[in-house]
Amino acid sequence: MDDIEYLSSGMRRIDDAILELVGERLKISRKMGAAKAAAGEGMRDIVAERATLDRFRALADMIGLNPEAGEEFCRILLEQSLSVQASAPRGPTEKKKIAIVGGQGQMGKMMLRLLGRAEHEMIVIDPVAKNGRSLADAADADVVIVSLPISSVSGVLTGLDGICREDALIFDISSLKSPFIGVLTDMASRRRVCSVHPMFGPSVRSMHGRNLIVCDCGCPEAAEMAVGLMKDQGAEIKVIPVGEHDRCMSYVLGLSHIVNIAFFTVLERSGIPFPELCSVASTTFDKMIDTNMSVAMEDPKLYYEIQHLNVSRDMMLSELGDAIHAVSDAAMSEGPEEFRDLMLRGRGYLEGQ
Repeated sequence: MDDIEYLSSGMRRIDDAILELVGERLKISRKMGAAKAAAGEGMRDIVAERATLDRFRALADMIGLNPEAGEEFCRILLEQSLSVQASAPRGPTEKKKIAIVGGQGQMGKMMLRLLGRAEHEMIVIDPVAKNGRSLADAADADVVIVSLPISSVSGVLTGLDGICREDALIFDISSLKSPFIGVLTDMASRRRVCSVHPMFGPSVRSMHGRNLIVCDCGCPEAAEMAVGLMKDQGAEIKVIPVGEHDRCMSYVLGLSHIVNIAFFTVLERSGIPFPELCSVASTTFDKMIDTNMSVAMEDPKLYYEIQHLNVSRDMMLSELGDAIHAVSDAAMSEGPEEFRDLMLRGRGYLEGQ
């Protein structure tokens, strides 16, 4: 027993030392971020990241650790390092007055936090803030960001149309665009209006390496301005026509959500206690449960709106139903050919063939 206690104590000391070294690495990352910001350099170096990942794989193999585990550990370090680097203030060429309508919501707070680092003047328009501000306070803003429930966006955009300066940039950050696409395109025909969709949640420490969609609603200048506002935040920005957005989201959000909800619904209805399933879980099951858990903890109203309000939903649901039947039929067939064909076609698609 003494030997076990001694060995456990030794492992704890090593754990503490590892975390202390990680802390030292983050301190250096913070200085690196400040140096890059001062030099006007981008935060990310893909070639250097790839070399670091390869080095970790090789070192892991040398010490008897699975190279994949070494790479996973490296990715965690890189993500944390990049988040710290990206948090370094990067003074904009031109400081702007940015109003966030709904700035007390989770996504509004995120935009306030991330854009505020760039030393813009930030104002919050939200009754919850109890600061006495209303939509009228957006009248002299350079940029107005609408961060509200999908069902409220149309009315607020219409209100801003009669309030904001003609040269102001206006955009929403909603998960869907079709419920108010008519308002977006109408306003964009007359003024600087586009639409933005951060493909990440409010808990992120930075936009660095995260996908961000900018939708051109008919005013390319507005889309360009939104890209310019976000580019120093380190996001991976893709500009698409607003009409394409919701069809893509029916798969990226709608399909991924509904598959996960269906997965835990089947488990809940199975009658087998969850701890019992976990005690016999496979690696694949564990990976699915990690994602399932994060989906189950999300706001049901938001997830309902993402399904219910997307005009492209029906096509995706029809294709999902067809796919379930195809997989079921293949699994029940006498030979493996049909099942193998489905898997090989899917593999080819995922590999970009």
